[in-house]
Amino acid sequence: MRRALLVSLALAAGCRTLPKTPPEALAALQATPRGHLTGTVAALGPPRVLNREDFVWDLRASPDSRSVAFSRLGMKSFHLALFTLDEPGKARADVVVNPLEFNVEALDWSPDGALVAVASRDRSVRLFDGVSGALKGAWLTDEALTAVAFHPTQPLLAVASTRGLLTVLTWPDLGFVAEQRGHADEVTALAWASTGELFSSSWDHSVSVWRVDDADALARESRARFEKKSGVQVFRAVLDGKASASFVIDSRLPVVVVRSALAQTAGIDVLTLTESLSIPSPMGAQMARLARGKTVSFKGLTAKNLDVAVCDACLPQDAQAALGQAFLDRVSIATDESTQEFVLTPRADAADVVATSPKTLTRARRFVFEGSVNDVTIDASGKVLGLALSELKGERTREVYEREKRKEVEPERPWDCAARVDAATGKVLETLKGHRGVVSSAGISPDGKTVVSGGWDKQLVLHASPPQTESFGWAVRRVRFSRDGRLVTVAAWTPQNPLSDHQSDPAAVVYEALYTDASVVP
Repeated sequence: MRRALLVSLALAAGCRTLPKTPPEALAALQATPRGHLTGTVAALGPPRVLNREDFVWDLRASPDSRSVAFSRLGMKSFHLALFTLDEPGKARADVVVNPLEFNVEALDWSPDGALVAVASRDRSVRLFDGVSGALKGAWLTDEALTAVAFHPTQPLLAVASTRGLLTVLTWPDLGFVAEQRGHADEVTALAWASTGELFSSSWDHSVSVWRVDDADALARESRARFEKKSGVQVFRAVLDGKASASFVIDSRLPVVVVRSALAQTAGIDVLTLTESLSIPSPMGAQMARLARGKTVSFKGLTAKNLDVAVCDACLPQDAQAALGQAFLDRVSIATDESTQEFVLTPRADAADVVATSPKTLTRARRFVFEGSVNDVTIDASGKVLGLALSELKGERTREVYEREKRKEVEPERPWDCAARVDAATGKVLETLKGHRGVVSSAGISPDGKTVVSGGWDKQLVLHASPPQTESFGWAVRRVRFSRDGRLVTVAAWTPQNPLSDHQSDPAAVVYEALYTDASVVP
């Protein structure tokens, strides 16, 4: 890496001495498991490079700063890579997440460091073991996901979508809690504060602040958004907790009916089924194989012990499954045309229909800015935000790529910057310059004093006195301080090198944050 060479030369020539974090502060931090450093961050130490051949989308340090996780684009799929910083040269685990056409843009560690949550544009959030990388759970929705964050103290996990929908789940079971369409554009990041508030940023120029509250009413209803296709209302549901699919309602069918491809995805081995049932279809009655004891889940509602018939000829073209009369006998379904949603309510005598305790996601505050908000982080006290802003929407388009190929330098714009912002009022406390063009990410230190930012101009900037700038091979995707303030992690794209060992510029990098003075906050 160019900076590592320059630092080595400077030190050899006696031109510069890097600061050193006081050892007594590091010793105190080690003795304070949930503590963090506070003080003056003066520089970043020499980089530890973990990857220099892939596009890396997000990289986070574990709560104890001993491991890191990052999402990378491989040859045919997206992967989750897990490294221990005790031996950073070798991945502890590297597991496939999903096919390459679905970006894996965000991940987060659980507060205990046991799990890593990964949000993907394939509409799913997955939980992986933080040591082995084993898949521990998955939740499927009907919108592409772009952000994910664990609550610091409660078993809650938030995810957000390209269409501004925020959803709160429980973990590790991934049960539905509440949701709200909180933004008019893509949600770019989520951050839980120690106060329990959830902060969301978006390309709609805003940051919203949310609370998870008890609902006013004790209604046990669940809602499913539908689309009208070829004269039928199509909506999403999950079969047996494994496969999200397009469903329709058809009271002419005696049971739930699914296509064979969906049955296979849900783990139903059709060839081993011994029971059959006559199912009506446009071509007359069809004998279909029958599976018993299956579940169909919606947001906040699950119907168990359902009979499911497998029949391709029994369903309309745009549906993978249909809810028949046996389901309607247990669950009442009404239509809300104003929101294009089905309202599902368990009948009074329904057997094996489980509804979650009702919660609401309530907006407490909303802050509007002059630029697109591309990232949000929050300090340990919940009082100061770090924002990444840009006057142009922070969206990668063909025009952007062509401009970069021509090596055009972006003009200086007032709101292409990072910022420190008061979390209670939305007041901008400090604007931080140093980039040309889109500022894609901003990480704030746990004490709220220091911001590190990254941009499409290939620059990483530590906003210290004086600022420190690092150059990367391509756009910087995500920058973060570790929860204890000791590390700075960077995810970047790197120019592809198809020759020899495929090595290119650094794409996954860990720096030590160097303090001239430091103490520990418990």
